[in-house]
Amino acid sequence: MSICKLPFFGFFGIGGVLLVGVVWAIGLRNVAPDAVTKATEGYNFYTGDLAYLTDGKTPDNDESPGIFQWGNKGLLVFELSEPVAISEVRVCVGDNPAWYIVTFFLGAKLGPDGQSQDPEGEQKGIVENFDFLTHQWVSLKPESPVVADYVQLETMNGPEMYEVEIWVEDETTPVRPSSWGLVKSRFKP
Repeated sequence: MSICKLPFFGFFGIGGVLLVGVVWAIGLRNVAPDAVTKATEGYNFYTGDLAYLTDGKTPDNDESPGIFQWGNKGLLVFELSEPVAISEVRVCVGDNPAWYIVTFFLGAKLGPDGQSQDPEGEQKGIVENFDFLTHQWVSLKPESPVVADYVQLETMNGPEMYEVEIWVEDETTPVRPSSWGLVKSRFKP
């Protein structure tokens, strides 16, 4: 059985159709690839590349996805270009069980000491996960969407991380526009 399947596509039948319908109706969008991603440096070390965390590659869809891993603990920050309503942060993890804390800020910046600066931004919410999960998606979901433009992900125990997703409510339709010619070409005998 593969790990890190997206729940929207991993289920079929009535439940899967309903779940896909809910995702379509809500209009969720992953903004992690659009964020400026930074890692604390100086106090903590890591292996891998930050780009691995938002390249869409997990053990479920790639034979050798890149792994980002802290030596022990560390902070990742995702700076967004504008405030958005964040519904969930998900981390696809491999070996080394760990705990995770996500803190949502409005207007914060990463300081020169590698820590997020509370005085410069307002903390809007925090979600913790101490389940020490491996080989699956770890979900960090606030009770209700949190409006933020800066997401801080803190980990302890050096987990292997394949992907980070930041799901936001999106008012646009998930249906992609197509030209009339493309639509007609799909129905040729």
